[in-house]
Amino acid sequence: MNLVRCNAGHFYDRDKFPAGCPYCRQAKPSVPPDPASGPAANLQAVQPKPPAAPGRAEVPAPAPKSAPAADENLTVGYYARSLGVEPVVGWLVCIKGEYRGQSFCLKAGRNFIGRAASMDVVLSLDHSVSRFRHAAVIYEPRSRTFLVDAGEARELCYLNGEVILSGRKMEAYDILDLGNTSLMLVPCCGERFSWEEGLKA
Repeated sequence: MNLVRCNAGHFYDRDKFPAGCPYCRQAKPSVPPDPASGPAANLQAVQPKPPAAPGRAEVPAPAPKSAPAADENLTVGYYARSLGVEPVVGWLVCIKGEYRGQSFCLKAGRNFIGRAASMDVVLSLDHSVSRFRHAAVIYEPRSRTFLVDAGEARELCYLNGEVILSGRKMEAYDILDLGNTSLMLVPCCGERFSWEEGLKA
């Protein structure tokens, strides 16, 4: 994440919004800058405020909340279009490591695991896990199966003690080891249940 502050004071991720601040772009129509106007042309006169009445504290008005810029080309998840949400298809439950006893929701498709906040399964406290895409747990909704694949990191991951070099099928209660963390698969969807069947009922 490349967090920067625009001239208006908004913070945004430059990696996600390389064209500039999404808040400023949403507030103003996109007009090409006038080369004749310099930085001083954007300054506005500031009127001094009258002093507050004695004994009364002046409370500032809350800042208006601006919604993030809408992404017209946003990818919609497998179930999101029919259900209106992207439902859980299973969980990874940490049985060893910093997150022992906690669960991480899995969605249909690829669920990337890493330390970065942008990952689907965030293990930020385990510094032996790669920041980005250490591994991916995949739910394939057409065949109703879970798979695990090695990520793009140079660090290794293991399924039930065996190194993962390419995609492998994952079964209920299989153990995925990466870094100092062990995660157990607890499926919601599979042979006995799927969100498609829930919609038919």
